[in-house]
Amino acid sequence: MMKRNNPTRLTDFYSDRKGQYIKSTSDELFLKKLNKLLYREELSYYQDLEINYPFIFVFGPPRSGTTLITQVIAHCFDIGYINNFAARFFLAPLHGLRLSDMILGNRKHTNFQSNFAHTDDPTDIHEFGYFWRHWLKKEDINGIIKSEQVEEEIDWPMLTKILANVQNHFNKGLVFKNIFGSYHLQRLTRELKEVIFVYITRDMADAAVSILGARRKYYKDPNTWWSYMPKEYNQIKDLNYMNQIAGQVYYLKKYYDAETDRLSNVVKVTYAELANNPKNVLNRINLLSRQHYNYDFPIMNDPPAQFPLSKYPDSPEKKQFQTLIDELIRNDTKGVNK
Repeated sequence: MMKRNNPTRLTDFYSDRKGQYIKSTSDELFLKKLNKLLYREELSYYQDLEINYPFIFVFGPPRSGTTLITQVIAHCFDIGYINNFAARFFLAPLHGLRLSDMILGNRKHTNFQSNFAHTDDPTDIHEFGYFWRHWLKKEDINGIIKSEQVEEEIDWPMLTKILANVQNHFNKGLVFKNIFGSYHLQRLTRELKEVIFVYITRDMADAAVSILGARRKYYKDPNTWWSYMPKEYNQIKDLNYMNQIAGQVYYLKKYYDAETDRLSNVVKVTYAELANNPKNVLNRINLLSRQHYNYDFPIMNDPPAQFPLSKYPDSPEKKQFQTLIDELIRNDTKGVNK
């Protein structure tokens, strides 16, 4: 079984990619150096500002519809977001946004398509993952599996200041697909004051089949880890890929369920609901925003009436994933009832 020896940083998995998913080392180094140079100048742009509008943070297990729902929110609401152009300036977001405005104008475009979370148009949404990875200290795996300890090391005042300035650039609310933020839901609420979390789930066996498809497209060996990790990563990382993926979707959903049950500022959505009635999802987000923050996001564009609902047939792999997930559920139930 071809596996990397104890990767510790998220970037350690980049070298195992193949085909169109390979990252250019020279491009990565260029952007890193550019951002370090701009960061010092960026600091002089920041003002002491208040948070004036709600933030919407989208998260959910991999392959659950997080990209699509973020695209719907960005397209339909009068709301700010980081596009593919501006995202290159992850340590200097105000520089990136100003350049984006100068070059691309205020155009917002999405065709509601993505390739494993990656969108093509320069004005479509971007996860801004390098930004969140940097400020939430998720450069290495310990930043995820030990997120409670890492939380005390995060520079929350500086992160809040940056986000307030980004919000001021748009003079409206902001939406992010913020997977790294999902490990700090309560703290983000406390620091930013006006936060709406949109938590999307999908049938776990369907998500598992989709993750396996991603591994096969990204890597030569499906045992190589793909996408974000549950806190139980060390317990499952050395298992075969079927058990890894079953544990990935199960433990992430278990964690998200527990964390969101402790909060009132969460809109819980299923992938099927998003596909069948996206307008209702937007209405639910605005209802919560109105109740908590007395704010409605203006509607700029109507969503499509429906999206195709992708559901995998009952293949042997899907059945095996369901068996493994059911076993994890039973084992957890036994542990609770002891």
